Amino acid sequence: MKSKIMIFAVILCLSPFFDIFAEESEFKGEITLTGVFRDINGDEAKFKEYNDLRNGAYGRLRLNYDTEKYFMDFKADDIAYDTQNYRLGAGMWGKFRANIYYNEFPHNFTLGSRSFYQGIGGNYLTYPGAAPNLNVSTWDEFDYSIERKNYGGGLKLEMLKPFYFNVSASREEREGLYPIGVSLLSPGGPALEQLPMPIDYTTTNIKLEGGYAKKPFFFSLSYFYSQFQNDNNMLFFRNPSAAPGVTTPDIFTLPPDNHYFKLAFKGAMKLPMNSKFSTNLAFSRAKSEADLINYYINNAGAVTLLTLSDPKFRGKIDTQNYNFVLNSNPISFLDGKAFYKHYKTSNKSDEIITTDLTATPPTVVNELFDYKKDAVGAELGFRLPAKLYFNAFYHYIITKRDREDIPENRDNLYSVELRWNGLDFMVPKVGYERLHRRAKFEGSIDPNDIEFWVRRFDAAAKIKDTYKASLDISPLENLNFSVVYKHKKTDYENTILGLIDEKSDLINIDGDFAIGKFVKLFGYFGYERINSNQVQRQFTTAADPRTAPTATNFNWDAKQKEKEYDYGTGAEIYVIPKKLTLVLQHDYVRSNGFVDYTVFRALNPGETQDNIDIPNWDDYRLQSYMIKVVYNVVKGLSLTVGYAYERFKYNDAQYEGYLYTIGPFPTGSSAALTGAYSKPSYSTNLVFLGATYKF
Repeated sequence: MKSKIMIFAVILCLSPFFDIFAEESEFKGEITLTGVFRDINGDEAKFKEYNDLRNGAYGRLRLNYDTEKYFMDFKADDIAYDTQNYRLGAGMWGKFRANIYYNEFPHNFTLGSRSFYQGIGGNYLTYPGAAPNLNVSTWDEFDYSIERKNYGGGLKLEMLKPFYFNVSASREEREGLYPIGVSLLSPGGPALEQLPMPIDYTTTNIKLEGGYAKKPFFFSLSYFYSQFQNDNNMLFFRNPSAAPGVTTPDIFTLPPDNHYFKLAFKGAMKLPMNSKFSTNLAFSRAKSEADLINYYINNAGAVTLLTLSDPKFRGKIDTQNYNFVLNSNPISFLDGKAFYKHYKTSNKSDEIITTDLTATPPTVVNELFDYKKDAVGAELGFRLPAKLYFNAFYHYIITKRDREDIPENRDNLYSVELRWNGLDFMVPKVGYERLHRRAKFEGSIDPNDIEFWVRRFDAAAKIKDTYKASLDISPLENLNFSVVYKHKKTDYENTILGLIDEKSDLINIDGDFAIGKFVKLFGYFGYERINSNQVQRQFTTAADPRTAPTATNFNWDAKQKEKEYDYGTGAEIYVIPKKLTLVLQHDYVRSNGFVDYTVFRALNPGETQDNIDIPNWDDYRLQSYMIKVVYNVVKGLSLTVGYAYERFKYNDAQYEGYLYTIGPFPTGSSAALTGAYSKPSYSTNLVFLGATYKF
């Protein structure tokens, strides 16, 4: 039904052009029909994570119609499938152009998940009886999957040059189920991992832009509006850990409806001495409103009531940013750039006073978060003798945040790069970059307060050095080769809890080589190694929180090592040039993680510091093979037949011995799982046969 609607819409859109294009014209097109047979063993969701590849026939259509005055392009892919895509563009050269489009694509997480809940797909989950049925074989099956549909269009007017005007509108609809995890009691307690959260989102966007473009000036004014709607603002579920007789459902809050607008001005002006000044000024506002929950289920399984200063939360954040950039090439051997950027939020949301007489302290006020970021910098490029080009830049960035646990940062970022253009067939480059981040925490200065010692790694003081080198070489007309190497080292200063350092090395190599008119070879290789160290230190004295760990505290070290390499090789063999082509390809990716885990406590019977390590930390392997034959029957008609094999194997410690249930509710060791992400490994064999006709 969807495909019929789209075809009818396309016919309606194209019909006005049939008479207009009666003059001398050029009409071109391409029709492709491909039949696919595939056999999957294992997790079909992982194989089809972003596609709808199934047994059947796939169609593709391309149409192009041009005259001296008018043009039209139409594209259609995967007609009638969940990955279908349609786009129509038409217009009058130099006067206007318009387009409409529609596309779909899925995101499959896990197919065949299970849950003891009834009502999956809605916003109220329950189960019959006094306790959930823990017989997994009787649980209902469902899919964690989200389907997205996008459609929209736009119009650009160019007939009033040097003025122009653009208008566009789009809509995205998302439907499906997504896994979320919850703790059933507050604080902690049994877990539900995961709850099937219903997704029913709609996002509507509108953009208007008008401007003037004629040397030496350019300016534009634009307005963007976005509205997000969620048909389910809360997910109600029966809590299996609630005390006997408690019928009040527990609640998981979902994204609230919101809307957003942005007003922006862009301008640029050519200046003397081969210079250009440009600016970007913008103001935006985001608003939302949500009903608040006035109770929770406590650690005894009973309902605890809360007193709220307002039953609704009204969110409102204003953002302003402006950028100024000056580019200049005053003399032939010097390029320059200077800039200033400012970004600031103003949080005008409600501050809600929550009163819980069972807690200490009994009242809590939500902290409103704001931050401001200013950046200034300069870049210089010099053309040196011997065909050397030297480039350097410096950025100074200040970030101020209105929260005690996240600091003020002052970043010094600078970089140098040297490139040699002495040979036409070879371009070597070397470079160095350093980020020196200072952090100022404005929170507690009491060493007995954990906030004094905890440092968020994304805002903590650090020094990061990056070294890079590359070589692009083409010694022959039919041979291209490139090598890239990059080394990074990051040290987090004054970190006692969390990430303390990280090192990585990256190598990428790729090339292609054509042997006459008969064979083209290509290949690539990549390798990355990341080593990081994390620590957990339970401080025992105010004088020195790094006091040597004891057998009873919860101190540990974790040295994490990750290695990944991938390679691919392929060949195009022109068995009969321009008539029969054989294509071969092989790709391989492997990742291996290891955690050297050390604990400073009394070891359990059978434990050693070696056997508590984690050898399978996000390990996976993906390999694929493909062979394809393309035969050009006659001019414009080609046939394709091929075979592909793909295998993905995933191994991670957190999924070993996977169980759907752990212990009966309502004990603290209870858990109920649905199978999300639990068995992603698969292998597949795929045969395809296609025909393409070009006219």
